[in-house]
Amino acid sequence: MSMPAYACPDCKNPLERFYCADCRFEFPCVDGFPRFFSKDPKYGHTVPIAAAYDTIYARTTRVWENQGRTPEFLRYFSALLERYAGKRLLEIGCGEGFLLASVRKGEKFAVDLSLQALRRARQKGPGNFSLAIGERLPFPDGHFDLVTSVGVMEHFLDIGEALREVRRILKPGGHYVTLTHVEMSIPEKISAKIGEYFFPRPRPIRFARWVASKFGPPLVRQPIQNRYTTGGAGDWLARAGFQVLDVLHRRKQPDLPLIGPYVVIYVARK
Repeated sequence: MSMPAYACPDCKNPLERFYCADCRFEFPCVDGFPRFFSKDPKYGHTVPIAAAYDTIYARTTRVWENQGRTPEFLRYFSALLERYAGKRLLEIGCGEGFLLASVRKGEKFAVDLSLQALRRARQKGPGNFSLAIGERLPFPDGHFDLVTSVGVMEHFLDIGEALREVRRILKPGGHYVTLTHVEMSIPEKISAKIGEYFFPRPRPIRFARWVASKFGPPLVRQPIQNRYTTGGAGDWLARAGFQVLDVLHRRKQPDLPLIGPYVVIYVARK
């Protein structure tokens, strides 16, 4: 099997195996995973952030299930991805690889900060895995038909740079499908709860599950947390040059298998 085409995350020139002739730097390979962390001092804090995620994954499995990565959600989201043509997919922030394993695409790539996460993802199915950040992706221009991320956009170190990188590596007409958590005002939260559980159709079982979830295990605290509204996230995508085709959330479609009305999916096209 030929080696996947990688590019230097900083200068974007093609790599010979993992060596950049222009930067005169060879990126290391750790436990079979190339580590393409940027050499730019701006991203010097990548290593401690990666260590924080390694700690999270070392403590537990199925880390994000109580944040909505349920089997029902994985079936829904993988089916959503399969609507878009093309054979080459990249998942940014693949975690333990549950989504990647459920998607049927010819060539699957994934990047994550955490070595522990990639070790688990590799066990779930084939893919080209590497350690990298969204702001400096180690791929050539126009390399992918489809890029996705779930619960990652709000944790980018630099949202604008990361979204421009996603657009760079997409083919013309390629799609970015991203799920993110947004901020809601108090009136929006009240309106969403009424519409979700009481009116126009009462949903007592769903309401009881929501109440029970408040007594479940605490959510994992992550190192970076960017905050924006539903419209604000769309503005970030538009400024990066994307055309937003669809915005999906339970405020508009109450039966979507998302954890709450603050979870929003954007379908964007280059």
